[in-house]
Amino acid sequence: MTADRPGSSSTVLRIILGAQLRRLREASGLSRHEAGDRIRSSESKISRMELGRVSFKERDVADLLTLYGVADQVERDTILEKVREANTPGWWHRYHDVLPNWFQTYVGLEESTSLIRTYEIQFVPGLLQTPDYARAVIRLGNPDASAAEIEHRVELRLRRQERLSGPDAPRLWAVIDETALRRPLGGAETMRGQLEHLIAMSTRPNTTIQIMPFRFGGHVAEGGAFTILRFPEPEVPDVVYLENLTGALYLDKPEETESYLRTIERLCVDSATPESTPEVLLDVLRREYRTPTAAETFAQQGGTVRTRSCRIPAASQNHGDFHAVLPTPFGTRILIGDVLGTGESAQQTAAAALGNFRQLALNEPNLPGVAERMHSVLAPMLQDDEFVTALLLTLREDTAEMVCCGNPPPLLMREGRVLPFEALPAYPPLTLLDLDGQWCETTTVPLRHGDRLLLHTYGLMQARDEGGRAYPHSERAAALSTDDPALALENIRADLLDHAVDGLGLSTTLLLADLERPTPQPFPADPHGRSTGISHLESG
Repeated sequence: MTADRPGSSSTVLRIILGAQLRRLREASGLSRHEAGDRIRSSESKISRMELGRVSFKERDVADLLTLYGVADQVERDTILEKVREANTPGWWHRYHDVLPNWFQTYVGLEESTSLIRTYEIQFVPGLLQTPDYARAVIRLGNPDASAAEIEHRVELRLRRQERLSGPDAPRLWAVIDETALRRPLGGAETMRGQLEHLIAMSTRPNTTIQIMPFRFGGHVAEGGAFTILRFPEPEVPDVVYLENLTGALYLDKPEETESYLRTIERLCVDSATPESTPEVLLDVLRREYRTPTAAETFAQQGGTVRTRSCRIPAASQNHGDFHAVLPTPFGTRILIGDVLGTGESAQQTAAAALGNFRQLALNEPNLPGVAERMHSVLAPMLQDDEFVTALLLTLREDTAEMVCCGNPPPLLMREGRVLPFEALPAYPPLTLLDLDGQWCETTTVPLRHGDRLLLHTYGLMQARDEGGRAYPHSERAAALSTDDPALALENIRADLLDHAVDGLGLSTTLLLADLERPTPQPFPADPHGRSTGISHLESG
């Protein structure tokens, strides 16, 4: 057995080997004391070996096999091979400098489980933590640790998480107290990332997450956090793990583990259902860690462009919405769009789209050129079920130039009214531009001082109320608009969430862009009431 083989564990192999030696001893009618004498040791040493709590010496095991009457060479070789495997260090031993002995046992057991059931009241379970959240938790418990040590501990935690996506991944069933979700470890941004990660993890087939809500009041697990580990080998009993500040307790006697099994079953019954977990997490996300609006201001010839944006997460994380605002020699350029696809691949494609746009927007004078070159880069990257939609826009002194590739068109908000962009061609999605053999062209729209554009991704179009009706974004944007762009954006965001009774199916980005021109300054008045301006007639 190699030290890095996923899902293998010298810890569990020692337990299995110890149980086999116990059965052989009992079949031979010998006591632990007699067995201890044979290997020049004690009864307690035999007890620890049979419980799998110590490493094995190959010579000691060979002597015990002789004592127990095991003469078959094949059987002896099989058992001695197990000894060598059980003595092989696990991958976690390279973290010995940050891994206390009492926790090494847990990592070894965790590596071979088929089912992990856990209840947490203070923190998100370690197997479900994001790197930033893990970093905050580890700093809390190790305030004097150096930055290098903190990162080493984070690396260990992330390495443990690889087990959940391996070929023989266990099933993880976690019940998390709402307290852990509302304790802002690492700050609001870290918590937003952590809750979004929990939403994504809850959709995995081998992961079940339930939330024990505040409103339930007292429950059966008020005593604290615990974890139950179950193994595929029938000879290895369930293990209950209880951690404290300076150590841990491992329980494996049936009369002890049964009590915890009943407790976790009761918790699962009393908690919110697994199906409701994404919506419960979204509710906490919106109430406690609302995404702040991001504001950007760019001066350009003839005026100023001010943008404000926000992202509304969804229960289903099967895509990646994206946007960017960039000052360029050609005006202020904006990209907004979606990657419709699955999992981490969609997020990687979204990152590639942004990186590609930031390079091209500075050098490519025409938007169709930007779109076509982005297509050539992104299209070969996509999985079979992915495609990218995008709206590209250049704001100049008095015009907006647009190319719409599968993304919903923007809304023009002018003097309290919302005006649709008529005759705006709808081209195929950005990564499918070559389908009909016709490349896109720029549409130019005149703008006035004070005009505002509302851009959004596809998620807004899918929002439905209890009657299945779409969100009337043109009507509501006009009704909710104010002079303050931050307040206007927040009004639209809150109104959209109120409309979508079952939450948003896709994460949605909203972006407001305001075009402002400098107000002309009047000429100073002459003390005698005459104008100091010189007209073209006088100067001609």
